Amino acid sequence: MFPNSPLITFEKKGSHVRAWINASTALSAAGTSERNHRYGYLTTPLRQRGLECTVEFGLSDYFVRAELPDDSSLVISPPQERPLGDTEPVEGWTVQRHRHSPPQVYELIYDSEPNGPDARHGGDVQTLLAAIDERLDQLGVPPRQKQERSADELAAGTVLYRAGFVPAVAFGGEDYYRLPSTMTDPAEQRVVVTRAFDLLQAEGFNVSCDPGLLDPSLSLARSYGRSLGDRLGHLAQSVQGRRTRARPSPL
Repeated sequence: MFPNSPLITFEKKGSHVRAWINASTALSAAGTSERNHRYGYLTTPLRQRGLECTVEFGLSDYFVRAELPDDSSLVISPPQERPLGDTEPVEGWTVQRHRHSPPQVYELIYDSEPNGPDARHGGDVQTLLAAIDERLDQLGVPPRQKQERSADELAAGTVLYRAGFVPAVAFGGEDYYRLPSTMTDPAEQRVVVTRAFDLLQAEGFNVSCDPGLLDPSLSLARSYGRSLGDRLGHLAQSVQGRRTRARPSPL
């Protein structure tokens, strides 16, 4: 696996599955825990606005800190009472702005935890990013610059497309890939995510995925010397075989 390749993160929001290609969160040569990269979909758009970001550990989970030009900090955090290692989707977010040196600042920008004023949005990342962008605009932070995609990012996108994902554009112009909107059956989603996960790893990309999105019964031969087309054909035959066996026999 190439240590400086983009990180591809799979996430499920509601009934839909997305794949984010985050070049700015590529693993360093020294090696970094995969857990530290779970918020690439937050740090990437912040860095595109010129902000320095870190992923730090709080009371029971990681959070994102972004340094603002006025010496204050933006802290984006999931609920900190979650059990350590909890893999369930984040149910809400808080965004706070702090400055400890005079003049001190404390500002609650967004709170979608169950009892917060934005609770109706829950863990939705796009609404979270929209609220952050609105406040950053008010604070005079430069707008996000459209980044040219590297050859590695384009290659990862090609693999995702061939596996069954389609390209899309998020709020703020960030590119990502998603499963077709009509594909809402969890079992069918796991088939395609497993296909994409294995193919990306076979091509040497860094991949992060909730195990619940993968189908452990579907395993490519992992003879990575085989061509991409051969591997896709192998998986397609396996899936078709399962469907054929599942059909009821005629009377």
